[in-house]
Amino acid sequence: MSRKPHRANLWRTFAAPLLILGASLVGLIAALVANGAGDWISWIALSAPLAAIAWGRLRRAR
Repeated sequence: MSRKPHRANLWRTFAAPLLILGASLVGLIAALVANGAGDWISWIALSAPLAAIAWGRLRRAR
């Protein structure tokens, strides 16, 4: 019996890391090229990995 790859499961597995990657890239680029509002964007975007870690730790603690 052959198995078909489930794209939904693949997307579900890699969705969060890809979103964190995107937020991190936006934050790093904003930090390098922008001032003022760009600084705020970079702080918010670069806090995404920290928020994901905190969310995962709280979820696991339950």
